[in-house]
Amino acid sequence: MPIVSNISMRFTRFAALGLLAIATLAVKADAQGLPPLAKTLKPSETALILVDFQYPFVNPNGGNYRAVKDELDKKQMLDRTVELVKKARELGVWVIHVTEGYSNDYKELDPTNPGGFHRGQILRQAWKTGTPETAYYPPLVPGPGDKDLFLPPRIQTSAFGGTGLDQVLRSRGIKNIAVAGFTTDVCDYATVTNGYDLGYHVYALKDAMVGYFPEQSEMMIKNTYPMWSKVLGNDEFVAMLSGNT
Repeated sequence: MPIVSNISMRFTRFAALGLLAIATLAVKADAQGLPPLAKTLKPSETALILVDFQYPFVNPNGGNYRAVKDELDKKQMLDRTVELVKKARELGVWVIHVTEGYSNDYKELDPTNPGGFHRGQILRQAWKTGTPETAYYPPLVPGPGDKDLFLPPRIQTSAFGGTGLDQVLRSRGIKNIAVAGFTTDVCDYATVTNGYDLGYHVYALKDAMVGYFPEQSEMMIKNTYPMWSKVLGNDEFVAMLSGNT
């Protein structure tokens, strides 16, 4: 059997087991009389976390653009995210922008770590803070009256990694976080699981995420993300904030 096929079968079995586990937990929850899940969200207790809306992903000349282009186009993800952010601001949701960035010499990274995430950045000399390559997506840049927050550039996979995000959210009484951005199969996923472990109620916005590997990302959204978050479309999220569920 080809290796790729074998891996695919294993992933499918894992996904099926994940669904079974979720279904089992749901039945047990009903049996034990757990409180119902929230149908509405208070905007003042909710933050929208935007991950890596930067040049490499959003500009046709960016180094990562080709990997996500098809899904960007299919979902019309950038335009829909701009509209989502506009509605979130109007409703009083705190919009927080998380970016990736490294010093010019990458001394904050360990080049001997066998994991490929940071080694790849060093080899490509990518994501240097202050360079045009790390520029933010212009349509999402807040205006004079907007109360968005830009955190210091992250050097870890999760939006919580070294950015102070957890402390900032707690200082403002944020209980719910909605995650959007790049990518479904890497940094968004790390942010979702990290947020869950920190005790936040996490909402994964499937319309505002794209991945390096669309088929894998689709399976993760369907089978894996529900273990750590509630997966919603943009309109569903806005409806919960508006009390129109």
